[in-house]
Amino acid sequence: MKLIAAAAVLASLTVAAESAQASSITYDVRSIDHGVFAQPTYADGWAAQTTAITSQSLGDFNGSTGRNNGYDRLTVDFTVSAAHAGSALFFQIAPDAGYGGELYLDGALLDQQTADLWWAYDWGNAGEVLEINGIPVAKGKHTLQAFWAEGCCNGWQGGRFSLDGQNWQRLSLADLDALAVPEPGTIPMLGIALAGLLVLRRKPASGQASDA
Repeated sequence: MKLIAAAAVLASLTVAAESAQASSITYDVRSIDHGVFAQPTYADGWAAQTTAITSQSLGDFNGSTGRNNGYDRLTVDFTVSAAHAGSALFFQIAPDAGYGGELYLDGALLDQQTADLWWAYDWGNAGEVLEINGIPVAKGKHTLQAFWAEGCCNGWQGGRFSLDGQNWQRLSLADLDALAVPEPGTIPMLGIALAGLLVLRRKPASGQASDA
């Protein structure tokens, strides 16, 4: 019983450590020195700029701002556990993007808007955001990436996500990490498995005397 309890604790700590590092939010900004619409995609436009990149790691994308005459790139890495695999994933990114922008999931371009985007702090302005609507998500690691450009004024920006279109969550590390949480029965089962391995390691080999 002590072995099982110890193994369960070890399993819990292992899962917690993995979940704590399951996601990241990186926000990069650079000044525009080449035409925004000179390339077929905003990702290509970002790569065509030659200015220095200012990068920051965020705990929450909501409330972030860019810069005047700025080109922006948002990269969100997250992990989906088996408990959430197969769910329909929704993302909404609300940039201040006077020149428009686009949104990718795992390298696939899923939304592109060339008009001036400004959500005015209201998620009801659905036509003013970049969004992914109900993509089935597989277990494992995923990357969401958005690119956009802005001429001036730089209002507060926002981001959120949902599974199956319900219970929208902030685009934050705390909420993204919840996607990596395993099924409730995973930790006890892992603990029992580890306990079994410990018992096997303590079992004397054939022909050897037991310590008991």
